[in-house]
Amino acid sequence: MIKKKRAVGLLLLIIGTVVRVTSADALADKVLLDFDQASMASSWVVDSGSAQVVIREGRQVLQLRAAAGEAAKIRLRPASGFWDLRDYVNVTVDMENPGKEAVWFRLLIADPHTKNELPDRPNLSYNGWVKAKEKRAFNSAVVRHRYRSDVPEWLQLFPDMNGVPHAEMWVWFGVNPAKITEVVLTVDAQPIEQSLWLHGLRGTRRSLPKKLLEDPDAFFPMIDVYGQYKHEEWPGKIYSDQDLVEARRDESRDFKRHPRPIAFNRFGGWKEGPVLEATGHFRTEKRAGKWWLVDPEGKLFWSLGCTGIGQQRSRVKLDKKRHFFEDLPVPTHPLYSKWYRRGGQDYDAGNVVLFRKFGKEYASVYNEWSLRRARSWGLNTLGSWSAAAKEQPTSLKMPYTIMSWIEGLPVKPIEKLSDPFDPRFVERIVMSLRKRESDALEDPYCIGIFDQNEIYWGKDPAEKVLEIREQCDLSTPIRQALEGFLSDADSEDNETLRDFFCYMTDTYYRKCQEAVRLAAPNKLYLGSRIHEGAMIPEVVRAAARYCDVVSFNVYEKELKRFGEASKWKESFFTEDKPFLVGEFHFGALDRGKFAMGLNVAADQRNRAENYVHYIKSALTNPRCVGAHWFHYMDSPTTGRHQDAENFNCGILSTSDTPYPEMVEAMRRVGASLYSYRERMD
Repeated sequence: MIKKKRAVGLLLLIIGTVVRVTSADALADKVLLDFDQASMASSWVVDSGSAQVVIREGRQVLQLRAAAGEAAKIRLRPASGFWDLRDYVNVTVDMENPGKEAVWFRLLIADPHTKNELPDRPNLSYNGWVKAKEKRAFNSAVVRHRYRSDVPEWLQLFPDMNGVPHAEMWVWFGVNPAKITEVVLTVDAQPIEQSLWLHGLRGTRRSLPKKLLEDPDAFFPMIDVYGQYKHEEWPGKIYSDQDLVEARRDESRDFKRHPRPIAFNRFGGWKEGPVLEATGHFRTEKRAGKWWLVDPEGKLFWSLGCTGIGQQRSRVKLDKKRHFFEDLPVPTHPLYSKWYRRGGQDYDAGNVVLFRKFGKEYASVYNEWSLRRARSWGLNTLGSWSAAAKEQPTSLKMPYTIMSWIEGLPVKPIEKLSDPFDPRFVERIVMSLRKRESDALEDPYCIGIFDQNEIYWGKDPAEKVLEIREQCDLSTPIRQALEGFLSDADSEDNETLRDFFCYMTDTYYRKCQEAVRLAAPNKLYLGSRIHEGAMIPEVVRAAARYCDVVSFNVYEKELKRFGEASKWKESFFTEDKPFLVGEFHFGALDRGKFAMGLNVAADQRNRAENYVHYIKSALTNPRCVGAHWFHYMDSPTTGRHQDAENFNCGILSTSDTPYPEMVEAMRRVGASLYSYRERMD
C-alpha cells in the first residue's frame, strides 16, 4: 500500500522532472496557433474547401469554408517538429460559426503512429457541433497511449486507474502527447454553404492538479464521502446530505413535468404505428426494408435502453487507495460495516450515498425510483445487469433483457468461453436459466436472452486454434474435438485450422440457441454481445446463423455503415439479420471525472450531442433494432474494484446525480423515436 506519507515523499522526489514550467505559469495555456500572427500562414494545409485569413473584431481569424454540397478539410500543424503537450490535458480549438445553421465537424489529433483519418477507434477523434452564431471553445482531451509514450513516474501515486486526477487518461488507444503532428478538422458536405472561423489552438488544463503542485501534503484524501473529487467544483456537485435530499425532491417534481413519451404503448412500442401479428412475446419482423422488434401486442418496437438500471455495486479497492478517501468509517461500524468486503479491503461507496439520500429503506425504494427515471428519460428497455428488472411494480413495468452466464468448462486461451463440446453444455445453460431467471422465461416484458458478454474470440482464427492445442489438455472436450477434426483433415495448414475455428463458433451458437429454445421457447436469442476485438466474419457468420438478433458492443461514433468495409477494417457483417447494440457510451472530463471511457467527448454538452447523433445513425441503419447505453451510473472515481475503469460513462454521477444534458438528450430522442425511424430511408 502507498501510504499518504510515502505518496507525498514520492511526489516531492519526482515533481521536478514532471513539471517543465515555473510555478509562475503553472496554470497558463500554451498557445499552439494564433492566426493573428502573420507567421502562422505556413501552419495549415487545406485538403478540401477553402481557407483564408479574415478580420473578426479587429483580429485575424482563419475562415474555413465548404461550398454547398462540398466538404472542407484542413490540417493544423506546428511550424516545425511536434507539439509537446505532456503538461496539458486538452487541445482547445477556439471557433465561431457565423452562419445561420449549426455546423458539424470532426476533429482528429494525430501523432507519427496515426495511419488513417477515420473517426473510428483506435484513432483519437471527436465529433463536435457549433450552433449558428455561436463561439465555442472545444476541449479535445489528448488521450495518452500507454505503449507509445513515456509514462510519467508520478502515476505511481494513482495505481489501477485508467485516468488520474486532472484527467490524464492512459489507455490502449490515443497518441504520444510529446509528439503531436497535427490536428485535422473536417466539415462534411451539406446542402448549404458552411463556414467556421478558427480563432486559435491552445494547450489547456494542466495535467498535474494545482493542489498537487502547490500543497502536496494536503492533496490526500482527494475523494469525499459522495465519491466525488474534492479539489474541483462543477454544476450539480453534492456538498452535504441535505443537497442529496433536495436533489431527490427536485427530481420527483421533474418526473411529473416529464412523463413517459406519449408515443409509447405500455411496452414502449409505437402506440400509433401499424398493428402486426401479436404473439404475446417479443419477436422480429422485416417491414418495408427495415428490421424491427415487434412487441407482445403486435406494435413496432425499437429498443432504446441503458444497462445497469437500478441498484448496483459501486465497490472500490482500499488495499492501495485507503488514503484517497475522506472519512471512511471503521469496518466495525454498527451501520456501515455491512458495506465492507474482503476483510475491510473493499468498500461499497455507492450504497452509502443511496442510504444518505433515500434513508434506511433505500434498498426497497431505489429500484422503483430507477424505473421512474428510465420512463421519464424516454427509455423503453432495461439493459443488461439492471436490478430494476426484477419484481417490477405493474404500473411501472418496462421491457428488459437478461444475461445467461454459462458455468461450464473454461477454454484457457479464449476468455469467457465455456467449452461448447462439453456434453453437458446445453444442460448447463438450461439449468442456469431455470434457476436464476425462472420468472423471466415466460414474462411478456422479457425481450430475450444474451449469453456471456464479449467472448475473446480473437482476430486470428488459425492462431487461436493453435493456442487451444497448446494450452488445453487432451482430457478437455474441445481438445478432443480438435484432434478428431484434424485427424479427418488432409492437412493442418492455416485453412484447416480456420475451418475448425468456424466449426467451434458454429457449435457454440447452435447449442446456445438450442438451450434458449428449451428453457424459454418464446424468448429471442440475442447472442454474446460481440466486441471490437472479435468482430470478424468467422464469428459473426455463426452468430447470424443462430441468433434471432445478433448483438454487438459498438464503441464507435455512429452506426450508419456498421459492419461494412472501411480503410482499416474488412467487412465482417454482411448477413441480412437484425442486430442490437448492447453497449455504447461517450464520456467527458468537465464534472470531476478522470477518464472519459471508450468514446470521447469535449464536455457534457458534447456527450449529449454525440448520444443524439449515435442513436439517429442507429435508427437510420435498416438492420439495427436497438441500442443500449452503458452505463446507468459512472464507475467509481478511483476505479472499479475488478479493474481500472473510472469512466464518466453514466447518466448518473457517483453521487446519484443525473447529468441534465444527457437526460434532456434522451428525452428528445425518445419523443421522436418512431417517427424518425419510420421516415428514414
